Amino acid sequence: MRSRALVALALAVGVHVAPVHAQSQDEQALGLLRAASAQSAIITFCGKHYAIDGTTALRISQTARDVATKVLGQEQANAAFKDELSRRYAEVKEVGEQQWCTEQRAAFAEGEPRIFKN
Repeated sequence: MRSRALVALALAVGVHVAPVHAQSQDEQALGLLRAASAQSAIITFCGKHYAIDGTTALRISQTARDVATKVLGQEQANAAFKDELSRRYAEVKEVGEQQWCTEQRAAFAEGEPRIFKN
């Protein structure tokens, strides 16, 4: 049950383009990989600026990747995640690490699970 909650959160975080029901499974899987990359970036960059729950962020990321892999297959999911992670890290660099983390902290301020502890 907890895995379903983490996947639901990952979908909510990662899919901003269109309602889930209007997307194909591949598009939903790519949305999960966007959510996974966001969690990876939070782990990588935001712990320097805020107290984070790295275990929960890692669980969300891994659960999202696992589901996406079931849809896309191992090779395609790994390639897509690598591309998405590269894009995400470039986004963090462009926005600025602290600003990006501040925006993520605000986005995760309400609801569960809590990724940012403060």
